Amino acid sequence: MLRQGACLLALLVGITVASVGFAGSALAKDRLFYIGLALYPEPWSQNDVTELADRLHAVGTFDVVPLIASNLATRPRRYPIASDTTIANFVSRVAEDAHDDDVVMVAISTHGSPRVLARALAGQEPTGLSSRGLARRLAPLAPYRTVIVIAACYSGSLIQDLKTPRRIIFTAARVDRASFGCNAESRHSYFGAAAASAFAQPGRSLRDVVAAIRGDVAQREGERQYTPSEPQAWIGDEVATLYDAPLF
Repeated sequence: MLRQGACLLALLVGITVASVGFAGSALAKDRLFYIGLALYPEPWSQNDVTELADRLHAVGTFDVVPLIASNLATRPRRYPIASDTTIANFVSRVAEDAHDDDVVMVAISTHGSPRVLARALAGQEPTGLSSRGLARRLAPLAPYRTVIVIAACYSGSLIQDLKTPRRIIFTAARVDRASFGCNAESRHSYFGAAAASAFAQPGRSLRDVVAAIRGDVAQREGERQYTPSEPQAWIGDEVATLYDAPLF
């Protein structure tokens, strides 16, 4: 059952591509293909994924290629709906254009429950996207170095089904814990705000980013005496060096 305040959510996509081409920049920076999926129709869900993309672009380490979908209804609509068709199109486009030296990031924000992410449109009952269903949709990305960031309650429960040797998975909560900050009036989930802040600091490795996010989230939860969400990280065997490299 969904709960307001305790973020049943999930921070690793539909079909509005910001008008940035797939060509590399004049400086030939490595590319970061960013798939952002705001699956819940409230501002915090969209802000979690769009502002993370903004921070990654501002740091300037990568030539960021943003592919963002959101179920938040706006007028005019800025992003496409995060439907199965949109996700498939995003994944297919990245799989066709990415090279071995590129990095893929999939960032998801929504409510969640064990092994399920919530998807909803305004005024409609939420439906579920299972961890196995998500794994099937992301399967074409398996050959590429991929970072999956899931902001959601119980999101650690998705790790088992998403594991591949070339993936790093970072979730907002452990398998049996809620995460917080996803009230309708919130600008970000706690995890989403911490991620945007941590990735904005230049010269950091993913290990550094994960440590910063964990510290930020723990402080916010401690101030409110919430049960700690304990964000989780899993690193595939073939991307251990990526986890420790000062990429961001």
